Amino acid sequence: MKGLRLTIAKQTVSSILDTLGDDDFFNIIAYNEELHYVEPCLNGTLVQADRTNKEHFREHLDKLFAKGIGMLDIALNEAFNMLNEFNHTGQGSICSQAIMLITDGAVDTYDTIFAKYNWPDRKVRIFTYLIGREAAFADNLKWMACANKGFFTQISTLADVQENVMEYLHVLSRPKVIDQEHDVVWTEAYIDSTLPQAQKLADDQGLVLMTTVAMPVFSKQNETRSKGILLGVVGTDVPVKELLKAIPKYKLGIHGYAFAITNNGYILTHPELRPLYEEGKKRRKPNYSSVDLSEVEWEDRDDVLRNAMVNRKTGKFSMEVKKTVDKGVILGAYSSYCSQTISHLLSISASHLILPFRCITC
Repeated sequence: MKGLRLTIAKQTVSSILDTLGDDDFFNIIAYNEELHYVEPCLNGTLVQADRTNKEHFREHLDKLFAKGIGMLDIALNEAFNMLNEFNHTGQGSICSQAIMLITDGAVDTYDTIFAKYNWPDRKVRIFTYLIGREAAFADNLKWMACANKGFFTQISTLADVQENVMEYLHVLSRPKVIDQEHDVVWTEAYIDSTLPQAQKLADDQGLVLMTTVAMPVFSKQNETRSKGILLGVVGTDVPVKELLKAIPKYKLGIHGYAFAITNNGYILTHPELRPLYEEGKKRRKPNYSSVDLSEVEWEDRDDVLRNAMVNRKTGKFSMEVKKTVDKGVILGAYSSYCSQTISHLLSISASHLILPFRCITC
């Protein structure tokens, strides 16, 4: 695969990355006579598809070049082994698993590999993308996709990339529409780019942060329901300050505060979330929407609080913390309280009750 085909293949991979979100995990393997992970430091594992990781992989993707003969069998073996190892760790939810095969040809159907790893359950879908105008190997790639509940498509030009990449989303959505599942998704916090500059950066009460709630829209017509057709996505923007109105502030006490995180542990709202650089410049930090709770709640060294919130547990527990307040006074903290009040809106809402036991004047 050289020249224009290699360029199309890289663009196809990049477009697939665009369809992944924080709930997804991925890795990219290049192959000839040997395996080559695009990011050598992440061999044999899957990484979260957040913005930072995707941009990092794109940088390495641009450095790929064609050399030798592609041995697809070793790549398929490695991909299946990597998925199996990831499943055994318990990191993922094992919701939808897929292998995206981007190639300019396949000389075999590799049915022995699929029989070893994927049949008869077919838990891993195979999506095959044939790069180039030639159709000599199309039959083999079609067979691999159809035998593993996937989809085959041919990409001849750069203009075909975006439309053809999106086809796999319709296949993955079919089980949900057939089972009539409508998952509701809440996004991370962000500054709405459609608002005027002065309004989107701050109002009378501070920075205006937004979140979006969205859900899929499926065709429910009797004649198409069995096909699982995804019509689109419906959603609306919600100011974070509107969610904060549901928090019982009278329970927090002096120096107490409430915060919320997403299902991935990213901060939705927190007193220590600072999405802008210094006040005078009003410039957004590049990764302000993906700040993990562990980066601001330092006392939670073993991620006890974070894991409990991500797993949507209820209850309360205590831990020692330190909090700096006005006029250089440090309060030693004794107790922390955590409860879930509106789980359908937030991953969890939590509050800290800080009880001073020592006061030091700086």
